[in-house]
Order: sequence, then C-alpha cells, then structure tokens
Amino acid sequence: MYIYRDISTAISMTELENQIPFSGIDPKGRLKFGVLLEMFQEMADIDASKYNLSVRQTLEHNVTWVLRKYRIELVRYPVKEDGTIRIKTYAEPYRNLYSLRSFKLWNGHGDFLGSAYTWWVLVDINRHRPVRLDKSELMTGFMERLTEELPKDVLVPELTLPEIEEIWKVRWQDLDVNNHTNHAVFFSWALDTVPQELNENLSPMAVESEFMRSIPRTKVRVLSQEVPSSEGRYFLHSLRHVEDDTEYARMSSLWR
Repeated sequence: MYIYRDISTAISMTELENQIPFSGIDPKGRLKFGVLLEMFQEMADIDASKYNLSVRQTLEHNVTWVLRKYRIELVRYPVKEDGTIRIKTYAEPYRNLYSLRSFKLWNGHGDFLGSAYTWWVLVDINRHRPVRLDKSELMTGFMERLTEELPKDVLVPELTLPEIEEIWKVRWQDLDVNNHTNHAVFFSWALDTVPQELNENLSPMAVESEFMRSIPRTKVRVLSQEVPSSEGRYFLHSLRHVEDDTEYARMSSLWR
C-alpha cells in the first residue's frame, strides 16, 4: 500500500509523492521494478479519474483503454535511501490514435530519476475496434497538446535467436479490471528471464515494450536473447503462447 501526498499545482496534471513500501525493496536495496510500474498505474488512474476517463469509468460507456506501448528511461535507479518517489503525470493526444501518458519522477531529495511514457488506445468493446480520439464524446475537453516535442515511437526489434526460455503461468492475482493479465506482470516475467548476475549486479535502466495481444489465464513462454550493445547489456524478450506460439508482446531491456 502506498501513501500519497498531493502536491500538484496544475489542473492538467497530477503530481504525488509516493512512499516506498518496505515490501517494495529487493535484496539489493533497490525499488522492485514491478512496484514502480504499480505506482505509475495508480497515478494514471487518479489523474484519468479527474476527467471521468479511468478504465472503470470508460467501461460504463462500453469502451476501455488498452495499453499498446511502453517506454521507461531511468538516469538513476530508485533505491531504499530515496525514501519517497515524487511522480508527475499527464496525458495528451498522440497522432489522434493514442493517448500518450507521460511520467517524470524524482526522489525524496529532489534528484531527477527518469521518465516513462505509455501509449493507450481507446477500444469499443462491442465492436472490438479502436476509436479515434476526436470521434469520442468522452474525450471532449481532453485533447489539449501539452508538450512541444513528443517522444519517438516505440519499435522493439524482433527476437530471432532465443537463448533463454522460461514458462510462466497467469494467476488470478495477475488479472486486471479488463480481465486480462496486467502489464506489470509482463515486465516481471521478462526481467526475471535473464542471467542471474544481471539482477545481482545491474539494474534495468531502459525498458521498452510493444503489446500485440492481451493475455488471458494461460501459460506463457518467455524468450530472451542478448544483443551486443555499447551502452550496457541489452536483451530482447518475446512473450508467446506456450502451445501455438502466438506472440503477445515484444520487449527490450538495457542493464547498467
């Protein structure tokens, strides 16, 4: 459970201070990556709820948000000594097809830790089709462009020579309000399917993902491949159905 302190000063964004929970620290004293993602999710829900655009609110209109792409870029990895993580978030249209949600984060001492970006598609549940943002009455008044330069799009390279494979089972606790596997679980699987010395000695400083399909309650193959990089140890990951090899997501992680 997180303790939030609202320190926002602008209507178009939400800024909160998140207390790092004791259970959210790994054996090396770092914030668990999944816990950071959970903080982002909570913040996004709080901000979207101000405009009646949270997932629970949009479901009442037979539409819902589906995550398509994710980028996390850290300059300093959060640790126990940071005490709190201050996060600012806001959303804006991206090419009128996505809602781009941005996050900026600082530690309790005011040091900048990094940024994250998520790309969301509004989907008509009955028709199973994306909805253009300017065609939805729900988005009226929420189409303001807030940044001059939008981040580059996410394009994760295809994994071609898998070196590591693990099988993961989707648990009931892994499902979200859309009855799909929560995206934080995707990252946990991928970042755990790497050589043990990475988690012992390095941290995932840049992580990207493209989500192709939702994952129901099933078993998933997680494949990982290391690719040479001058910036650190760089891995590609692919999440696939254990039987028919349907690809659910592509991910990359850079460890330093």
